[in-house]
Order: sequence, then C-alpha cells, then structure tokens
Amino acid sequence: MHNRLHTVQATIRPEYFFWTAMLGLFFLFLFPDGAVSERTRLEAAAIVAKDEVKETPYQKLELEARAVYVYDVKRGRVLFEKNATEVLPLASITKVMTALTALSLVPETTDITISSEALKAEGDSGLKGGERWVLRDLLAFMLVKSSNDGAVAVSSTLGGFLATSTESFDAHRERFIAEMNILAEKLGLHHTSFQSESGLDIDTEHAGAYSTAKETSEMFAYAIKKFPDLFQQTKWSELLVSDEQGAKRKTKNTNTEIERLPLLIASKTGYTDLAGGNLVVAFDAGFDHPIVVTVLGSTQTGRFDDVEKLIWATLESLQQN
Repeated sequence: MHNRLHTVQATIRPEYFFWTAMLGLFFLFLFPDGAVSERTRLEAAAIVAKDEVKETPYQKLELEARAVYVYDVKRGRVLFEKNATEVLPLASITKVMTALTALSLVPETTDITISSEALKAEGDSGLKGGERWVLRDLLAFMLVKSSNDGAVAVSSTLGGFLATSTESFDAHRERFIAEMNILAEKLGLHHTSFQSESGLDIDTEHAGAYSTAKETSEMFAYAIKKFPDLFQQTKWSELLVSDEQGAKRKTKNTNTEIERLPLLIASKTGYTDLAGGNLVVAFDAGFDHPIVVTVLGSTQTGRFDDVEKLIWATLESLQQN
C-alpha cells in the first residue's frame, strides 16, 4: 500500500496538493466520524492526478537504436534517454574528438601535408599525396566527408609536432590518439576511449572508439559551443572547400538525410560493422536553444529515421511544457 501511495503522489504536482486537501475536507464534512475508506481517499487523489498522467511524445516512439540521449544544452538537462550509459562502439563520430584535439593543440591555420602513408587508410575520399591543406579546411572536409585518410593525415602530422625525437609514422598517430584520450578525460567523458583517430573497427571484435549516448551528446554539445564555425559546416548537404593551391573541391555529406532534419545546427554520422548506424545532431529548438540528439547502435538507414522522430518528439514535448 505504501508503494501504491508513493506512486500516486509522485504523479501530482505540488500545486495540486491544495485541491487534494480540499477534497479531503469535503469528505471529512460528509463523513465526520472518519468512516471514509482508504479506497475512497485514493480515488479522490486519482481524480486530481488524472490529467497529470499523460503519455509523453517520446513514449509512443518506435526506435531501432540501442541507445539514445536527448540533451537540452541550454538548460543542461536530459529530455529523453534509453540505455544512455551503455558503452558502445562510436564509429566515425570519433572524428568529432579528432577535430577537437587538433584545435586544442595547434592554430586552425596550421598547414597539413597529405602523406602517402595517410592515404592507406580505408576508403578513398579524394585526397592526393603531397596536397597541402589549411587545418580548418581539412577538418571541415574530414567531418562532412567522414574522411578516414583525412583523419590520419591530421593525427600523423600533429603527432609529429609533439614528438621529441625521430619517430615512426604510427608512433606519431599514437601520440595524437593519446591526446584524444587525455582531452576526453578533461571533459569528464570517463567512459569514452579512442584507439584510432577515425573510428574504424580495429578488427572483428574491437572497435576503434567507444562511448555512451550520454557522453557522445556531451562531447558534441562542447564541440558546437567551442568551435561553432567549424561544426556548423556539417549541417549542409554539400560542402565546397579548397586546398592550399586554391583548387575547389565539392564534397557530399555522409548525412544523406539532412533535408529531413529541421532546424539543424550540426551533425556527424558513424557506421561500422561493430557499431551499426550511429548519428549525433544538434538542432535549434528556439532562439539560441540547442538540443543534441544521439543514437547509437541503430541501422544504416534507421539512424536517420530515429533522429528525425526524436527531433519532432522533442519539439512537441517542449511545446507542451
């Protein structure tokens, strides 16, 4: 009975206790000898609570994602979560931390030369050996295209800057990846770890990076606040960038469903065999009111459906409250 009373009380806002008290006085007037039953008292409380027990817009959603986190950045509160602290493969959302780490180490105008070793990374994003890029442009290209060779070019070059002696190409990468993990700890992302700068699976059992839906949202919230000019470029379906020689390059966003997602501020996709379909986005729910939505462990197409549903549910929920 105690648990039942606790459940009923938990659904009632403080201002409704006044009316509960009024009903209690009413029954006391009708039954001055105290003959009113416990059942009657509970029914009276239920009348007050009836309008408060409503299905939220999130409860009716059917989602494919294994883990979900919807974070109100402005108010610093969670709006919806599902398995939000489960550690899962991060896939190419890893490149968000690659960009954050790079910009924490050197100026955005730093020159990066694309090495032949970097081009050995899985996937051909169109980069050429010997090309020189300004870091900010290469990072934008890397994020939008989800360029693995671009990520390796960044990590190997900047890792080389950190080296105190002649080291191998792989040692330079490892130095940079170590800096990614250091930054994650500084940001309080204690369940986030990186074994690669791209997020590619290491093998059939080990992912290139791990995080939770909660910490991924926190990382992305930090990214759009710290470097808005860079990350806002990820909201476009296409991006036009240029290398140091001034050659223009148009690249399509790996978020192929951008037009479906309203009020977008930024986004980053991720997909590997171990991770499944991942997606993190930020959208503006009002004047300077960013909301971050993360889905991990969905499918390649389901991640877009999941995020779209969550955005509309969030807008409906905010309108109700």
